[in-house]
Amino acid sequence: MWSESSTDGQQRSFIEEARRRQIIASAVEVISEVGYGNASLARIAKHAGISKGVISYHFAGKDDLMTQLVIQLYISGAEHIGPKVAAAIGPRNMLLAYIESNLAFIAANTNYVAALMDVVLNLRDTDGKPKFASAEGEREIIVPLIDIMREGQRAGDFGEFDPLVMAMSIRDAIDGAAGRAIREPDFDMDGYTAHMCRLFDLATRKVGEND
Repeated sequence: MWSESSTDGQQRSFIEEARRRQIIASAVEVISEVGYGNASLARIAKHAGISKGVISYHFAGKDDLMTQLVIQLYISGAEHIGPKVAAAIGPRNMLLAYIESNLAFIAANTNYVAALMDVVLNLRDTDGKPKFASAEGEREIIVPLIDIMREGQRAGDFGEFDPLVMAMSIRDAIDGAAGRAIREPDFDMDGYTAHMCRLFDLATRKVGEND
């Protein structure tokens, strides 16, 4: 049985997490409206209907808030994409599920993705270097995709190609779709998804293999 203090602690934790998510959501909207450079804590607080001090209670400053925004989107993306890829049977279906679920997540969260891209391009570490836009970070993102294709090659489901190069090509195509979805409100994500699946399904097949 929970003690009174434990129950209070659980309630506070839930409320604080909800507040953090509210602040991050407001940051996303403000960045979408005025850009990273103009997204001050004061603007974000006004949008959220709270005082700037409330933001300072939950985050160490703008850099911390922006860092958590990026992390939260990656977590949300993983929660959406991971189960769909895991439920697919066989490496080829896992690859197609990876492409489909990534693009579906972008279509459903365009403002959030736009804000993330703005933050990734502008947020710097203490040395003035991009905090997230690094070769190491990009490589880490595509590791699961590389693993899928290597497993497919071992199982004989895929043809001969460099899994790293193929993974980078797929990731670039997904990121390109994100950019188009942000710039073009009428972008046909469903049509693009079908094209992407067909393209990389063919690109990973063995030479001479029929559909």
